[in-house]
Amino acid sequence: MNERWLELLQSLILLCYKGIWIYLVVVIIACIWLFLAAVRTMVRKKDLDLLHYDEVLNEALAPPVSVLLPVHNREKTIIADVSHLLDIRYGCYEVIVINDGSTDGTMERLMEVYELSTVKSKIHYSSIGQAVGEIRGAYRSLRYDNLVVVDKQYGGHSDALNAGIRVSQYPYFASIGPTTMLDKYAFVKMMKPVMAALPGEEIIACGGRLELANSQRMSCSRFHIQGEKPAAALPRSPLLMMQKIEYIRAFLISGLGLVRYNINTLLFTSEAFGLFKRSYVMEIGGFNPDPRMAHLELIMRLHKHMKQIKGRGRIVYIDDPVCSMKAPESCTGLHQQRIRWHRQLTNTMWEQREMAGNPKYGWMGMVTIPYFIMVELIGPVLEIGTLLLLMVGMLLPFVENSLLVVLGMLLVLYGSLLSAAVILFEVWLARKRYTAREVTRLFLYALSESFWFRPMNNIFRVHGLIKAIWSLRGHGGSGGSAYSELHADK
Repeated sequence: MNERWLELLQSLILLCYKGIWIYLVVVIIACIWLFLAAVRTMVRKKDLDLLHYDEVLNEALAPPVSVLLPVHNREKTIIADVSHLLDIRYGCYEVIVINDGSTDGTMERLMEVYELSTVKSKIHYSSIGQAVGEIRGAYRSLRYDNLVVVDKQYGGHSDALNAGIRVSQYPYFASIGPTTMLDKYAFVKMMKPVMAALPGEEIIACGGRLELANSQRMSCSRFHIQGEKPAAALPRSPLLMMQKIEYIRAFLISGLGLVRYNINTLLFTSEAFGLFKRSYVMEIGGFNPDPRMAHLELIMRLHKHMKQIKGRGRIVYIDDPVCSMKAPESCTGLHQQRIRWHRQLTNTMWEQREMAGNPKYGWMGMVTIPYFIMVELIGPVLEIGTLLLLMVGMLLPFVENSLLVVLGMLLVLYGSLLSAAVILFEVWLARKRYTAREVTRLFLYALSESFWFRPMNNIFRVHGLIKAIWSLRGHGGSGGSAYSELHADK
């Protein structure tokens, strides 16, 4: 009896090894395929003339944009934030500041500096299909005719965006995250696909490449209108360096690679900086006010809505950098950020679980969502499981050493070697020059990924997954303040 159970246990353990082996092979092939697709796309574009942004700025047909800026207790930086937005390079736009129940002097500072005047009777409040926090008043600046301030009861970041959508008057709006720094031509880059859309086709959402902002480029303001040639200096911190490599890999493989096959992505920058067609967002009820949901939940609902109405709307991705975001500079901050990201990803996928593997939703349902579930959602669990199997396998006499060697090589290939290949391509592609020392640093850090950063990152993400599952079972509460969630990794 005991021997029978031992044989069954051995068979089960070996089956786990084979399952992990198959998973890693499939994922590596998929990532390499997407990487080669992205390479092919970028090589074709490399020799093309750069977009003349000034010509687009003067284009009379460039659609106007509403810029939504939710703020909560930002008394010290609110004037710098708004001033930078008023200086962005775009033809016609309005800036809508939503004061979401600030308890400090944020509203008073806005009133004083921008000479706000109550214009409640002149602003049309559109219905968004769900209740938002009470709007206590709306104001227009006497100094800037394109600045509107909405004062509302506290409701959280997404609720503030919904209030801003109600007040906005233009066909497209842009949402801006709490630690986002905009590129000088961010709106021009984002609106270019809208202007280039084919007859009968609509761009319903647009995102772009997000870059890491190192500490040297940060200021007291969360918006930094960058120049045409940002500094090429690399972060000194190993943790920041690995996050920079991680961002490059994610946007090249999961972003541009999927776009190469006309597969709608989930808009990685939707929370940091996203552009949306106002009418469609209002039709689906706006942003989900639950802070446990990521903004990509809105993207999934938009895609579902377009399938239901059989519209020709597209969600597109811009491979040019459109914004930067401050990254955590400590392991504690990174831990908090990855827990939050993975909780949001888990809750979002659960909320829209009917789309996964559903041919009704096309490539989004059959390819993109399954990819995110297998690689982004449960991938950390399987990678940690692989490491545990490698350590346990060294103690088990019935596990062949060749199998352990192959698993170890697959992990290194999936982590370090693929990241190193991405970095080499990024260096070759970059318009700004990297010094030989910077290239060496990037390459060596990429090679080290599988041996420290990736395992640590996976542990943090698994922690977030556990928290999300516990919350879904009804033990986790409401998820806390929306702003505390958004600012947890600052």
